[in-house]
Amino acid sequence: MDKTDNIGLAMYTIHTSAAQDICAAFEQIAAMGYHGIEFFGPLPLFDKAQVRRALSSSGLTLTGWHVDWKDLQPDTLGATADYLNETGCPLAVVQCLGGKWGAAHTPEQECEDIWKRHIQWINSTAESLARQGLRTGYHNHEHEFMLHYGGKPLFDYFFDAVHPDIVMEFDSGNCIEGGDDPIRVLEKYRSRPMILHLKPYSLQNGFHTVLGAPDDANDWAAILAPDRYNFEWRLVESECATLPEMENARLCMEGLRTYL
Repeated sequence: MDKTDNIGLAMYTIHTSAAQDICAAFEQIAAMGYHGIEFFGPLPLFDKAQVRRALSSSGLTLTGWHVDWKDLQPDTLGATADYLNETGCPLAVVQCLGGKWGAAHTPEQECEDIWKRHIQWINSTAESLARQGLRTGYHNHEHEFMLHYGGKPLFDYFFDAVHPDIVMEFDSGNCIEGGDDPIRVLEKYRSRPMILHLKPYSLQNGFHTVLGAPDDANDWAAILAPDRYNFEWRLVESECATLPEMENARLCMEGLRTYL
């Protein structure tokens, strides 16, 4: 396998460009060397035929879709599963629970009991999606490392309890923002199905940096060390708002290649 075969882009990085012309945006990032694309956003964000056409014209693989918990409830899950299957999406990633976004619960409701209910919910949801031929994943933000339950970070509390088949979509930049060490997480969960979100993060400038820049706090040499970790996909997700989207994607790919 080529060193870049499992490198893709989280569509949030180019979401404005994709909304304007999804086919052109996908063809541009494919030309940069990206092989996969991860969608995000409320369903249905695009017409299903439009999604299939953009994937076909670019040659990109649809790696998964960030799905809001509201779209995975008993009255919405069936339609969500149908949409994902018809676009060729193999993985529904729960994009967030809790935090400042108030996904499924507000900051005022934050407590251990509510996470126990979330764990039961995602396990049940994963079973339902599996019957529809879909896998389930969960994507972290910073609060899973700032909150502690059962004597450990919420991230560990959650992933130690959910079904082992649930894909860990580990966001390195969010981990650093939350005050934890990506290598600690990767070492602990190295045997788990995992997708890596390569998110640049600067201790000085927050997310306004690009992958491999001097102020990027990620230890990419260790994270991407050959044969150290077995990621299903390595997805660049840069939230740098100081650059045009396509320039951001290009610079991140250039930075990434220096570690491959």
